[in-house]
Amino acid sequence: MTLPILPLLLFLLPLPAAAAGNDQDTQLLRQSAGAWLEQRAAAEWPDVRARAETGGVDERLRLPSCRGLQFSLPLGARLGGAGSVKAQCLAPVKWSLYLSFQMRLSGPAVVARRELPARALLGDDDLEIRVIDFDRVQSDYLSDPQLAIGAHINQRLAAGQPLLAESLSRPPAVNAGQRVRVVARGAGFSVNQVGSALNTAAAGQPVRVKLLSGRVLQGIAQDDGSVLIRP
Repeated sequence: MTLPILPLLLFLLPLPAAAAGNDQDTQLLRQSAGAWLEQRAAAEWPDVRARAETGGVDERLRLPSCRGLQFSLPLGARLGGAGSVKAQCLAPVKWSLYLSFQMRLSGPAVVARRELPARALLGDDDLEIRVIDFDRVQSDYLSDPQLAIGAHINQRLAAGQPLLAESLSRPPAVNAGQRVRVVARGAGFSVNQVGSALNTAAAGQPVRVKLLSGRVLQGIAQDDGSVLIRP
């Protein structure tokens, strides 16, 4: 569902009366805010196309024309989805206001090449990359099919439907209490030891291992059931 674009949210600083014909062009203000948001999104997600729509400004509001305009996002705000952006004038008269915005993102993502039933084991022929419109946070989507190969999907996928990271499940490569081979690798050396896994983990997930000496290390579970430790 498309969220409505809200009007001006907040006017922070009191303004002196502006001279006639010297008002800020609010349409230009909205365009500048949208361009700034799209530039921020392009810097954060280079492969993603961003389109920002900004909310309107109350026509009764008269702002002095600005020569030193700056934009910023509230602390903790996300670029994806809906939010507000702060426009601040530094000269010749200081003023600031918030504009609502709706950010629409599109970009490459892993999708089902054909209809896939729930609990299907994913292989190379099941997935492909397409450019889609993102309805969720961009990080929820997969950008590389290899990240899903060998995993099961928790729900049915229609052909062309994007594959979300949260819909994947992998069989455990290491089970808690299992005796495992621990491989420590660094620059120019590799050492093998034996230990006991303290938690269950799929390949690529962190696992804690207790060595025969009693020392506890954390590594990454591997497809072959070993645990890789990097210094």
